[in-house]
Amino acid sequence: MISNLPKEIASELELAVAARSTDNEGKARVHARRAAGWAIRSWYVRQGCTNRRKSAFSYLQGVSNDLSIPGHIREASSHLILRITVHHELPIENDMLDDARLVVNYFVDKD
Repeated sequence: MISNLPKEIASELELAVAARSTDNEGKARVHARRAAGWAIRSWYVRQGCTNRRKSAFSYLQGVSNDLSIPGHIREASSHLILRITVHHELPIENDMLDDARLVVNYFVDKD
């Protein structure tokens, strides 16, 4: 699916995979979050929205609270904005790259 994605989104997903391959989950999470947030942003732009947010994180926050979005997409978005604990761990067991891919595919294909 990466070949069908906008370049910046595909690049972030590739960087996330590369970071994970070097056991850098924190960096992988950052890139996954950016890919998903930018996919959301690209959908808003295609809809003609000119009031764009500043960060991928803010787009994910908006989607995680938007009841017009399917529940599994809201849930995946909320996973991507979770804060790590004081022990530098996520509070859930979940694959952030899978969540990012789910959000990316939904918003890239959404029209």
